[in-house]
Amino acid sequence: MDHHIAKVKEVWGNLSSVRDTRRFSLSITNSKISQYVDTVIGPFLDTYHKNIQTSYQQMTNKILRKTKDEINAAIRIKQRVYEDLIKIADRLAVPAMCDEERRYARTIASRHVAQIYKCTEEARNSITKMGKYAEEMITITRNHMQAALANATSKFDANKQYERENNKINHSACLKELSKAAVSLGYELDLSLTNARRYNEQSCERFTVCCTRARKDTEESTAALKDHLYQCVYA
Repeated sequence: MDHHIAKVKEVWGNLSSVRDTRRFSLSITNSKISQYVDTVIGPFLDTYHKNIQTSYQQMTNKILRKTKDEINAAIRIKQRVYEDLIKIADRLAVPAMCDEERRYARTIASRHVAQIYKCTEEARNSITKMGKYAEEMITITRNHMQAALANATSKFDANKQYERENNKINHSACLKELSKAAVSLGYELDLSLTNARRYNEQSCERFTVCCTRARKDTEESTAALKDHLYQCVYA
């Protein structure tokens, strides 16, 4: 995503930002151009932009559901680990000299939840990054379309003579230029959706790996503490 947005900014971002993006009321007073922009170009890009926003919301919800499930699971694991370790300590009648090991049971249980929360923070950061990517793509493509419209219709503003001879102007070249710009933007917006979905899948995979690593660490710490408790009694 970073590479793509940098490339788009390099090609279109600066151009779009310096162009005058006012409404070209004079330029598009011609019915043919105005109708084409309103009925073809506008809806075409609006559809892409809405798809990006909808996809972003779906991907966000997917990550949020996974983080919610993992946090709830972590809380259950915390309670189970602590209760199991304390039961073992009580059953073994661990002596006072091993109170530190007994207290460490709470540390292991609480640390597991903290580790899972750290995993969710990384996942939430990916949501923020995807949101920024989507917002920038929508803004850049919208501004560039305005710039393309300005460029395609500039000849109508260049000389008042064109206004007097409006009926003699061949608009096909202007419409063709607008269509070409819209298709190019559509391609980049499609690519941005593909990139975002791939990034979302990678974020979900990293989140799963992070949570798996946290559970494994808790299991190993729990097993090690059980050994220490037995050693306190039987060593």
